[in-house]
Amino acid sequence: MNTWHKALLIFIVLGLSAGFLSGYVAAAEVPEESVETVTARGKVLEVVAEEPVQDPLNGESTVNQKLRVRLLSGEYKGKVITVYNYQTSNPVFNIAVKQGDAVLVALELSQNGAITGAFIADHLRERQLLLLALIFLVIVLAVSWKHGAKAIAALVLTLVLVGGILVPGLLRGYNPILLSVITAALATGITIMIVGGWSLKSLAAILGTVGGVTFAGILALVVGKAAHLTGFGTEEAAMLLYIPQQVKLDIQGILFAGIIIGALGAAMDVSISVASAVTEIKRVNPELETSDLITSGMNVGKDIIGTMTNTLILAYTGSSLQLILLFMAYRESLMKVINLDMVASEIVRALAGSIGLVMVVPITACISGWLLGRQRK
Repeated sequence: MNTWHKALLIFIVLGLSAGFLSGYVAAAEVPEESVETVTARGKVLEVVAEEPVQDPLNGESTVNQKLRVRLLSGEYKGKVITVYNYQTSNPVFNIAVKQGDAVLVALELSQNGAITGAFIADHLRERQLLLLALIFLVIVLAVSWKHGAKAIAALVLTLVLVGGILVPGLLRGYNPILLSVITAALATGITIMIVGGWSLKSLAAILGTVGGVTFAGILALVVGKAAHLTGFGTEEAAMLLYIPQQVKLDIQGILFAGIIIGALGAAMDVSISVASAVTEIKRVNPELETSDLITSGMNVGKDIIGTMTNTLILAYTGSSLQLILLFMAYRESLMKVINLDMVASEIVRALAGSIGLVMVVPITACISGWLLGRQRK
């Protein structure tokens, strides 16, 4: 393994690890004189007691737990404390734990730094997530060592762009559509350049991808405004009104920016496939003219469209499956469901993104054919 490969692997591992070892949000009891809430990793040493009680909201039976927990991080690392884990009859709010479980503990601290209360905030899941990330890393590298390393490097840099440019820019109130297009262009250029190197094929794929996702974003913007979509279709969107940054966010624009970013990965896949096919055709038959190359690219793209049009629609359907089940269970009318802001937003997201994928084919085919058709034998 040469120096470049070692440096690349270290960079990838550190980048992936940092994403999974970040901080957490916790909830805790409010005892007297508590002025600060901190979180720490912990391990349940013992379930001291389980007390049957009634849920004060509906009178149904539930069980509260008294636990002994050893803290594994933070200022109080190594300290064994008593933690109360209150349960309700609603499983949505319950965090059932047993002996040996890794947990996230919320600590209430007084002004002098003493622990005045402690509760289970959530299960500790970072190890499992990190393990899954490492499995992904190993499989990609095992299947395609050099190309896999480049792909992972491109993925890490794309995440850096999203986390370092897109999200901070949105929180500062910048234009979501413009910011997402810039991020998409940078991510596309970085990914294709790292994976395929600089060539006319890469240039055509980059321009095709940016053209397709931009078309999807503009279409979603026009249709969304005509349909009076507000962007407040989810609870998370409504919560953005109360963020501590006190910035007036363009919630509607963020909805359309999400469409652009959501379609980006599939659009890159389509564009590089079409550009590669046109490049190979030109290599085999250098005498082909621009029109012939464009026609060949379109013919290849038609086969890709046959399967890729389902990609985003199935992805969004899968993410909304619980909502669909809810509507079906309560037998809501189709007229009512389809006109809800949250449902209409998802439909626009899926269809506009899929249309953007389809548009990637002719854009990439025309650019590839024009660029390569100018080359002589």
